[in-house]
Amino acid sequence: MSDAQSGTGILLKAGDGEDPESFVAVAEIVALKPPQLSRNEIEVSNHNEGADAKILGMLRRGQVTGTANWLPLDPTQSSDGEGILADIRNNVKRNWRIEVPPNGFPRWTMAARVQMFDVQEFSVDAAQQFAFALTIDGAITMENS
Repeated sequence: MSDAQSGTGILLKAGDGEDPESFVAVAEIVALKPPQLSRNEIEVSNHNEGADAKILGMLRRGQVTGTANWLPLDPTQSSDGEGILADIRNNVKRNWRIEVPPNGFPRWTMAARVQMFDVQEFSVDAAQQFAFALTIDGAITMENS
């Protein structure tokens, strides 16, 4: 039997900037991709060694991307107040948190800005949705329990 777990129930939460900070879940996330971590490969081969040699560069943080059912009047998505659409319009930097089911761990917390808000095509027999991307602007804190 596998120990794999379902991704159903993953949460993307926006911080309020207060101390202590509270986080509110963005409504109706359909798909979410946590940030990729990578390092560029740097070629350092030389004639003295006679074999290829490489080192790794600085830590690079990818974007958080996802899709949600579009609820324009929901306070977590709206163009007013602290909604995700308001954040991109006003270039707001805030703390974001990703919590993974079933118990909220692992958990990533990071400062980021909404880099993309893209309303998807309106189709017959399909939900109205938007795609989004968060560009990380600071360290990522990872908690496992």
